Amino acid sequence: MMVAVMISIVVDVALRNLGSQSSAHIFTFNEYFLFLIPLLGAPLLVREKGHIYVEALLMQFPASFRHKLIKLILVICVLTCAILTWFAFDIALTDYQQNELDIRSLDMPRWMLTIFMPVSFALMGLEFARYLLTGEDPYERADGKLASH
Repeated sequence: MMVAVMISIVVDVALRNLGSQSSAHIFTFNEYFLFLIPLLGAPLLVREKGHIYVEALLMQFPASFRHKLIKLILVICVLTCAILTWFAFDIALTDYQQNELDIRSLDMPRWMLTIFMPVSFALMGLEFARYLLTGEDPYERADGKLASH
């Protein structure tokens, strides 16, 4: 999707500079893709320990306290994702029930966009819960070193 956005922007700008009119759908699809890219990528980032954290702060604490702090952070992450999943599902369901349309260069049912929000937050919550339940350190690589981000 990111490559498609990049190519479409280059084509759109080139066509405009050449005095031609580009498709009105290019801008619309770029907006949709820019909405979907983080939603679709976030659960994978959590799974592969690519999420952002402040290593300098974590390393200031002794190992025993750090492990308790990580568990607390994971609980907060799971709860936050659960709350966001709930509200995002409510938005998608309301959009579906009220037959909301996203009217731009093309008319599209809004639920087709908003349904990705609860799916994404639910998958992120499951990944954080997996770290919590398995005891796996979400900040440690397989070789025992901290994943530096």
